[in-house]
Amino acid sequence: AGNVRAAGRMNRKGCAKSLADGRLWALHADTGRLLPFEAGSRLLRLVERPGWYEAELEAATEPGPAAEPGTAGAEKASAASAAPTAGPDVLRRLAELIARRRREMPEGSYTTHLFEEGTDKIRKKLGEEAVELILAGKPSELVYEAADLIYHLLVLLEASGIGLDQVLAELGRRADAG
Repeated sequence: AGNVRAAGRMNRKGCAKSLADGRLWALHADTGRLLPFEAGSRLLRLVERPGWYEAELEAATEPGPAAEPGTAGAEKASAASAAPTAGPDVLRRLAELIARRRREMPEGSYTTHLFEEGTDKIRKKLGEEAVELILAGKPSELVYEAADLIYHLLVLLEASGIGLDQVLAELGRRADAG
């Protein structure tokens, strides 16, 4: 039923993350770290088989993260696609998107999933992203993991009723104190 284009390894955590995130996560062959399998692909189907997993991906028409608006992963994809033109207001735009997701709770949204799970789950994800950032080796991995960390931090702030402006004001005080 088609040709095998690529193969990768995944564990249960990778399966769960793939289902929650809407894109495939696989174990890196050299490091054993769980990383996005193929940028530009959207996860269509993931089936657990005895001893292995089967994934069906839809290739993106443009390079970069693939995610349809309102689907899992769309929030991160929209932030990533804006990167070349991202200015100082990118954090505010992302915080506003996250707040809108919290108000509207659209089905299939990864952000909705996080809000439904609650702050304990969000804190756990933030911790996982911090560890992944620490373990990132290449500059491109550092950028990707830093974006994941900031995204999950903004979700936690929203869930906790803390505005981005409060954090920016604190950073401003620290910058002024020099």
